Amino acid sequence: MYKAMIVDDEPAIREGLSSIIDWGDCGFRIVDTAGNGREALEKFGEHRPELVIVDIRMPGMSGLEVIRSIREMNGEPFHFLILSGYADFDYARQAMGFGVDGYLLKPVDEEEMTTELKRVRQSIEDEKEDGKWGSPPSYERDWIEALLFPVHGEQAPDDVERSNSLHRASKEAEHQSGDGKHGQQLALPALDWGSYQVILLDLRIPDWDRQARQSASKQRLTEMCREQGRGIVFEAGIYTGLLLPATLKTEEDAVQLLASWRQELQPWVTEIYVAAGDPVDILNDIARSFEQALRLLERTFLFRAERVMLPGDLHELETVDAGMDALNDRAADDPIRYAEKLYYALDMANGEAATRVIKEMEARFPRVYRTESAIKAAFAQTFTLALNKYAAGQEHSRAVLEEHSSLITDVYAYSTLCELVDHSLEHVLKWIGQTDTGGKEIIMKQMIDFIHSHYDGNLRLELLADMFNYNSGYLGKLFKSYTGEAFNAYLDKVRIERARELLAQGIKVHQVAGRVGYANADYFHSKFKKYAGMSPSSYRNRVQKNGGTDGS
Repeated sequence: MYKAMIVDDEPAIREGLSSIIDWGDCGFRIVDTAGNGREALEKFGEHRPELVIVDIRMPGMSGLEVIRSIREMNGEPFHFLILSGYADFDYARQAMGFGVDGYLLKPVDEEEMTTELKRVRQSIEDEKEDGKWGSPPSYERDWIEALLFPVHGEQAPDDVERSNSLHRASKEAEHQSGDGKHGQQLALPALDWGSYQVILLDLRIPDWDRQARQSASKQRLTEMCREQGRGIVFEAGIYTGLLLPATLKTEEDAVQLLASWRQELQPWVTEIYVAAGDPVDILNDIARSFEQALRLLERTFLFRAERVMLPGDLHELETVDAGMDALNDRAADDPIRYAEKLYYALDMANGEAATRVIKEMEARFPRVYRTESAIKAAFAQTFTLALNKYAAGQEHSRAVLEEHSSLITDVYAYSTLCELVDHSLEHVLKWIGQTDTGGKEIIMKQMIDFIHSHYDGNLRLELLADMFNYNSGYLGKLFKSYTGEAFNAYLDKVRIERARELLAQGIKVHQVAGRVGYANADYFHSKFKKYAGMSPSSYRNRVQKNGGTDGS
């Protein structure tokens, strides 16, 4: 019975096809399903099914791109059936030129599907009889992939079988290298290196012309291995793998290697992220090195250094993943708290304060929100709240929102936390138009302006001290020296002056209290009497009696 895999971004399609078709009667068994192109390539490498049934139009990577990738990476004549909607009918017919066995319109007809499956099964049987299956186009790559990705449900080869496999591979290499053409020999890296290290590369390639770029970049990596006389390039799902002698021993090595690969692959890729597993002494242990490299690469989002990720980084990154006590931290690290601080920094046009807020988010959010999607959501929520609050106080609020909405939407486009923070800071500082608040006199003027603009909020000296990166006690002394009054006394005077204006308009006392920043009406009453010499209600009555003036 032959293996088949279903690739479709709709779960109902995957489940439906798996259940309504009598696969055994058609000569197949479903070994797995995939919801997108990248997952399909990863699972194909694991199962190597003879038949892939794939949706032609999926987000990210189309069905045709999946087919091209499998064709380029593998030697056997694998078979494909295309699933398409009616709107993609012409597109599906064009796919026949890529070696696709057939196309089926959705919703799939059970009888038509059964007929197609039996036809494909007969093609596979004819090919196997003719010896078209099983030829090793890349024996060293296949051997390494067998070590790393044993067939599902089967035991990996034992040491003796692996040694025999390696011996056969070496003999085949000798045979192929002895063809005598122009004195050339096949460049098979010697595998008795004494130590082995798996390195994984995540090649970021633009969607346009993806397959050609991917193929060219991998070809260049293979050429570099050949030029250096060592190294084997292999497929590792969505990543590209290399097996090398122990190459990366220091951070300096890691910096140089990443720089070298970036330069060599620059024509085809937009960015490269690389991780290396621990070196191992025997070839049979390379799976352990591979697992470490994979765990590292899965944490690329949190890695900031401009170098290859090394095994020593794993503990630190997994500690960040584990975080601290999330229940205790969430209250202190709620996006609402950071949004308030960022809003104040924006409103005061204080680039230094905005930088500190975003840097603090960079340090704290990963410990609380843990996953890439949750961290990005926390950043987006913070920026949304801060931007909305800022825009609400502007004359042209809609224009402000439109101009700076990319600060929020771009959060989800960045591949690493480093990129997210750096680009967000660049946007915010450009928005503010400065990176330095200037001298102490400018800070005092900013504080006074801020008090007059925000007297009705929960304004505290500690908050402003945090914004300006001052000790609150020292900032309080600076403020008193500049204004002649303590911060709280100055704030109270501003609030009471505004309260006088509101009371003169006949507004009720408890409403005035809330409008000028006093949550407690009794407290407002005592403060007003202290500064005005009478109660708020008496003041309002006197002003109204005098025709709208306080008579003083």
